Amino acid sequence: MRAFAEFRSLREGFARQVDHWISRSPWLGELQDELRVELGYGDYRIETPIVYNRALDDIDEMAEPAFVLVADNPGKNEQLSKNRRYLVGQSGKLAEGWFRRELGVDFRKSVVLVNKTPIHTPKTAELRKLLALAGRKSPELRSKLAVLLDESQRWMAGLALDLQAALGVPLWVSGYGELRPHGLFAPWAAALSEEYLRAPGELRDGVLLFRHFSMNQFAVEIKQKRDPAERLSDELERIGSANRKRILGW
Repeated sequence: MRAFAEFRSLREGFARQVDHWISRSPWLGELQDELRVELGYGDYRIETPIVYNRALDDIDEMAEPAFVLVADNPGKNEQLSKNRRYLVGQSGKLAEGWFRRELGVDFRKSVVLVNKTPIHTPKTAELRKLLALAGRKSPELRSKLAVLLDESQRWMAGLALDLQAALGVPLWVSGYGELRPHGLFAPWAAALSEEYLRAPGELRDGVLLFRHFSMNQFAVEIKQKRDPAERLSDELERIGSANRKRILGW
């Protein structure tokens, strides 16, 4: 792999940062578990409040990743101790199928996965409910969680750019509905824009935004906007860059 030493340094830094966030947030797992019970999720238990993607450890100097892909946050399957990997639930299966069928590649080998935040909730929208629960318990706890969410998103935005720059591949963002001002991932979007507006133009042009893989939204968007006269690679660039300009403004 090109620049493997740089990639290895980035993933080691990511692992250390997750350990740091976990050590300074001993209250988080209990809060997440309280939310789990409140929402009626009896099918899993909180095992990893903040999730490092162990799939990054499987990438060696012989790997040839073709994409960096940014999803939202770790869900029920992703936080299980036996997994601790991103996009291993139904959305991941849909992604695997689309990449195999349309691009002829192995999603797990071709894509380097990160999230907008590594903080777990069963569903992404429930990050708001986690904040609300923290607020009901105490203003101080809500403030701690808000700071952690903001900081983790800004840090992960920097990681996304650094990975793209190190690997020299496009960066795909899966899910853009919460990137606008006041959205859950507005801090991530703001930090990403700050980083990329200082970065070389070829890196900015390689950032493409798409709908989520969940509920087949990604495939539906591509199908709806496809032009039979275009190659798929050109269509993806056209669709993803148009979304980026519309949502992020650059």
